[in-house]
Amino acid sequence: MAVKLRVLGTAFFFSVLIFQLASSPGGPFVASAATVPRADEGRPGGRSDSRDTVWVTDDEGASVAFSRSPRRIVSLLPAATEILFEIGAGRDLVGRTRFDSHPPEASEVPSVGDGVRPSVEMVVSRQPDLVILFAGPDSRAASDALRRIGVPVLAVHHNTLADLHLNIERLGRVTGRDSAAMRLSARIRDDLGGIRRITQELPERSVYYDAWWHPPITIGGGSYLDSLITLAGGRNVFRDLASPSPQVSLEAIAAREPSIILYPVHRGAERTPISDRPGWEVLGAVREGRIRVFDGEIVVRLGPRIADGVRELARAIHADSSSRPGWPTAGGEEP
Repeated sequence: MAVKLRVLGTAFFFSVLIFQLASSPGGPFVASAATVPRADEGRPGGRSDSRDTVWVTDDEGASVAFSRSPRRIVSLLPAATEILFEIGAGRDLVGRTRFDSHPPEASEVPSVGDGVRPSVEMVVSRQPDLVILFAGPDSRAASDALRRIGVPVLAVHHNTLADLHLNIERLGRVTGRDSAAMRLSARIRDDLGGIRRITQELPERSVYYDAWWHPPITIGGGSYLDSLITLAGGRNVFRDLASPSPQVSLEAIAAREPSIILYPVHRGAERTPISDRPGWEVLGAVREGRIRVFDGEIVVRLGPRIADGVRELARAIHADSSSRPGWPTAGGEEP
């Protein structure tokens, strides 16, 4: 009887595709964060709200002016939620998506539902003075509606490591926590650089990322996960495909002969293990048991913990290098 693993399902692919959709630039929108109701006006904090106006241009081409640091933020981007907590602005969050799972304190923030095609009514009910959301067609109606009623919006792309650093810098500026944001970016760069220095000394392994199987869906060169695999010392066998989440065939996978199959495990979804899939024994990695199971949740979240995600990938890709001095415990094998 097949043992089902809780793994990352199709929701991941829709989110990756959404991240990659560029939106048409619109006319500039100017909003003052001082014009929207705030909670805790007199509370002490590690910053002063009195400052020169800060202007930020988002990825829909809208310019937003902040004469004060936002104190009622709704984050519709889980990675942004993590960033805000990491730079010390988590207490300014008054809304988040139902997918925000880290840090644990995020669960204390009221959920407004989905981050993609969000409920404008739910968002407005939190009386936000800033809403952070994805830049793309599926969020455009919500961002337009919020702007029409005077709610400041930052619509951002979050597809690449460069986007991660840009959004850390943006959120640091907007919240008045520039120094903390700079430290966070520097730490991420240092951590990723340290991992790469180790993996560069290890044999490069060709890998197939098993994102979904019926039909087979993987990651292409258009996904930030391709960059993470490279940092972890792997070579994505479908990196030549521009799509972030291309559909492929079992025959195409076999033709590219991956040395390792990466099998992400994720909470809240189930699918058939590779060893139980009809026909997949054609792959040498399946016949020889080179299927590496790893924590998919920490890998797919492009946020402050991204170095932990690359370490997870590196342990999976280089499981046979666990005897290397200083190298973490090897990744798991499929049960």
